[in-house]
Amino acid sequence: MRQKTCSACGGRLQSLGSMELQKGKYSALLGSLPQLLSGALDVDVLCCERCKKLEFYLLGELDAEEPDGIAQAACPYCGDMHDMDDAVCPHCGRRLMEL
Repeated sequence: MRQKTCSACGGRLQSLGSMELQKGKYSALLGSLPQLLSGALDVDVLCCERCKKLEFYLLGELDAEEPDGIAQAACPYCGDMHDMDDAVCPHCGRRLMEL
């Protein structure tokens, strides 16, 4: 498996394991009921060794994923897919566009 790098500083990401990330909002009127009805996502949690930023990666598939409308392209350095308008690859941290 290829080592993932931090999207903020380029440091090495270390796995903290997987967890359920609760979806939804807490409501003053209904308490945590809307949150409980929203369900949870299974995610892999990674922490940057350098800046301590947390990154979450979805495990499995979303039920009904809607496209966000931004075209995707492969990074010429690492090969992972990223948004066409990204200036820096979110996976390897290399600059994609010249200013």
